[in-house]
Amino acid sequence: MDGSAVVRKLGQVIAGSDPAERTAALVSAASTGTTFMPGLIARDGADQALATGLVAATEYGLVVTSQSLSVAIARHLVGDDGTEQATARRLAVQAVAGLALASAGAVAERVASPRPGEPLRRAMVRTVGRRTLRVGLSGVAVSALASAEAVVGGRHAWLRVASASAGLVAGTALAAWQIRRFRADDPVEAARLAPPSDPLTGRSSAAPDAPTTPPVPPLARSLALGAAVNLGLQGFAALEGVFARSVGAGVRHVAPRAGRASGAVGHAVALGAIGAGVAAGVEYALRSADAGGAAIDAAYTSPPDAATVSGGPGSGVPWTTLSREGVRFVNMALTTDEIADVTGVPPEQVTTPVRAFVGLASASSVDARVDLVMSELERLGAFERSVICVASPTGSGYVNYVAAETLEYLTRGDCATVALQYSLRPSFLSLDRVAMGREQNRALLHALTWRLRGIPEESRPRLVGFGESLGAHTLQDAFLHEGVSGLHRAGMDRALFVGTPAGSSWARQWRSDPDRVDPDGEAVEIASWADWAAQDEDHRRRQRVFLLSHHEDPITKFDGALAVQQPDWLGPLDTRPPGVSRLAAWYPLVSFVLTLVDVTNALSTVPGVFVAHGHDYRSDLARVVATAYGLDVGDDELRRVEEALRARELSWAERRLVAEQLHRAQEAVQRQLDRWGSSAERAGA
Repeated sequence: MDGSAVVRKLGQVIAGSDPAERTAALVSAASTGTTFMPGLIARDGADQALATGLVAATEYGLVVTSQSLSVAIARHLVGDDGTEQATARRLAVQAVAGLALASAGAVAERVASPRPGEPLRRAMVRTVGRRTLRVGLSGVAVSALASAEAVVGGRHAWLRVASASAGLVAGTALAAWQIRRFRADDPVEAARLAPPSDPLTGRSSAAPDAPTTPPVPPLARSLALGAAVNLGLQGFAALEGVFARSVGAGVRHVAPRAGRASGAVGHAVALGAIGAGVAAGVEYALRSADAGGAAIDAAYTSPPDAATVSGGPGSGVPWTTLSREGVRFVNMALTTDEIADVTGVPPEQVTTPVRAFVGLASASSVDARVDLVMSELERLGAFERSVICVASPTGSGYVNYVAAETLEYLTRGDCATVALQYSLRPSFLSLDRVAMGREQNRALLHALTWRLRGIPEESRPRLVGFGESLGAHTLQDAFLHEGVSGLHRAGMDRALFVGTPAGSSWARQWRSDPDRVDPDGEAVEIASWADWAAQDEDHRRRQRVFLLSHHEDPITKFDGALAVQQPDWLGPLDTRPPGVSRLAAWYPLVSFVLTLVDVTNALSTVPGVFVAHGHDYRSDLARVVATAYGLDVGDDELRRVEEALRARELSWAERRLVAEQLHRAQEAVQRQLDRWGSSAERAGA
């Protein structure tokens, strides 16, 4: 086949393409460049490809759906019998419709201009208006190109190919320009993305063989990645178009009168099928996460020996129901000797700390789990300790052991930590369990309040709260609409919330109206212990509720409103918090997706290396725990505690790694023996 034949064939393919698909390809290609702007956390190539692909595919789906409706309406109004005159009339109507859409979008964007403290619906109107303006103008451009093709007809196939490609070329060129703008060398950006170091040991959080420069892809690689994603998008668009046209042909065959809407129906069915596939994938991921969360590490093959932890000899909670994180939590409780060695206190002056944990599988309902944990606290001797800490776990059931161990060290073991599990999945997959977590915490606090009121005040334990990530959300929202006074009514003396998600309604109410929610100024949000120490003494003395939140932690900033409303942290450069790039800007949908990808990378830790970055709060946690709970500690003792925390974390990580590798090796050997028809006993003999 010679070159002219190839061009003619390509021209025929383009002539049969759907204007809606071409408009969607133009808009989605143009959107890829904005996905390369800096985020809160450095992205590698795979994360960047994921973010760019998500944005481009979503843009394509939204635009092809709206434009296919526009094409269907135009065909209904003027008909389309396949003649050049009918095609010209239809394209003219589509162009007019595009101009009308663009005008309506411009008006909506102008009428719903930004206002301080505006409701979300106003932002939605403005964002939809902006998108409508953009899609309308793109539709006009594609209609104009299609009209030119219709005029040319079959006489100059190369011109048809060139005009049809103009939209994609323009979109890709815009994307390339944006990539270059965002990926220009910037020393400030390089410093912001550099791997942080442990302030105590000086060790970097980067792997030993990692490059010293921050993981910002160079311009050439970014351009290549953008081009690859665009090519992939065009392949996706072509497949979606083939499927949609096949469905449309079926619709015309079955219901000829609905033929003019067949394109819209075809795209709706195609995108619906894709959505169903995504939903099935999400459901599989949730089931896998549940199974992984319930599995027990190879390092913990037997129940603990201590009589003061759940699952041990003095417990009423079956060890096998504690889940992976629950088993870790109870096995890692400090012993009196460990506390004495670090603090320098004689062992006879140290108390064995209590750790109570009730897993999701330990009882069948919220009430049953609360009843079980209250009985557990009685059995383990929690009400004989001076401090009881209600620790709301993350989605997987994880309770930050740095915080728990710090409390045990600084109270000389005279404390009890209690946790109720509400999910087995990581926090970002447990958002559907927030209501259960909130209900459990509220019921537990209610039961604890009544139990503590029955203890004489002089011997009554102090009640404190701790929550990290989704655990902070579920514990805070137990006091929703009550403000800080809700903690007092529950008998809670002090509280520490680490990495509070943006979805916390309690935190949102406090930030938006602190005078009403916290009239006495007892709550404070800090990014580090140094932030707290920099305040005047009068403010520090009043503070009893602490929110520890890093400026670059995406979990504290990710919210559904990001898709339609510019957040404060992406506002003017002089108002942005440290850690937020000055090169970043807010784009509807794009900022939402980029921050979502940042959420998946928010926590990247090296055992024993404590840094203050993203969702990793270990570096400041010991000092902040001491401050938040009003525990006196000298600098020398605190340093010994922090060194011990790092050493214990590394030791436990090594133990889990070795046990897991041995377990896998045993499984591999057993599989091979099974294939031979032998057994481990015979092989050992």
